[in-house]
Amino acid sequence: IGNIHGKYPANWKGLDFEALEKIHEATNGIPLVLHGGTGIPADMIKKAISLGVSKINVNTECQLAFADATRKYIEAGKDLEGKGFDPRKLLAPGFEGIKATVKEKMELFGSVNKA
Repeated sequence: IGNIHGKYPANWKGLDFEALEKIHEATNGIPLVLHGGTGIPADMIKKAISLGVSKINVNTECQLAFADATRKYIEAGKDLEGKGFDPRKLLAPGFEGIKATVKEKMELFGSVNKA
């Protein structure tokens, strides 16, 4: 329906909701999975959910959040301070970045308090 794994290019045209609606109808309401959900605008995500999507994969977005937070930690020189090189400290910002991304997505997807 127009989704891809990884980052979306600048010229991405968006999701094909007409195709998604036909799939939803043809599958008789079976829950659908949206692979490659990273970077899809919130309004498109919400519309996809309204058309039967019940699982959205955003692993790339989590990986990007992890890499960004870890990069900032290292660029700030925190890995050179005290025991900042300890993997538990070095990787903690990335872990927190993933947690923040997951919380944000849970709210967007409407899945808070549903598991």
